[in-house]
Amino acid sequence: MSKAIIIHGAISAGKTKTCLELVHKAKDLGILVEGIISPRVFEEESLIGYDCQRVPTGETFPLVRLKEYAVGSDWFHFGGLMYAFSTGGFERANAILVRASREMTPSTLVFVDEFGRLEDKGQGLHRGASAVASKLAKGGVAVITCRSDLVESVYDLLGRGAPDAVILDAGDAGSAWDIVRAALG
Repeated sequence: MSKAIIIHGAISAGKTKTCLELVHKAKDLGILVEGIISPRVFEEESLIGYDCQRVPTGETFPLVRLKEYAVGSDWFHFGGLMYAFSTGGFERANAILVRASREMTPSTLVFVDEFGRLEDKGQGLHRGASAVASKLAKGGVAVITCRSDLVESVYDLLGRGAPDAVILDAGDAGSAWDIVRAALG
């Protein structure tokens, strides 16, 4: 059975934390997990950006940094956002998501954390998120996180004829887990 779970909320609402809870539960039961999660990066107690973490391996690499921490030619700016974005990081993240889409089976749980402003404009993780969304019709479960104002954009990415999409508030790992279990058995 195919299912998309859209987990939405504001910054710091618990989107990534919810994904991490689902990853741990799924791994404990031997469910195949793929995709990426974007944990925060702190210097002392200050948030300086986000890394990209490959779900099955835990491997991390830089993805987003406050502009003052983004040194070198690999980083680009987008609009008036206070962050800079790693070209190489997004290339790796998209490659992970595209590979996950190719290997997706009806019993795979794939994470795309997070669909943001860049993705809404066809940049960032858009290529990988699109690949996952297009393969979802053949089975599996995709968990896609976004800010609340981008839920409609994620719904559009999935396509109006796509598998059922359930929209949950960040932090509702219990309901998300119930949906994953029902879809993957």
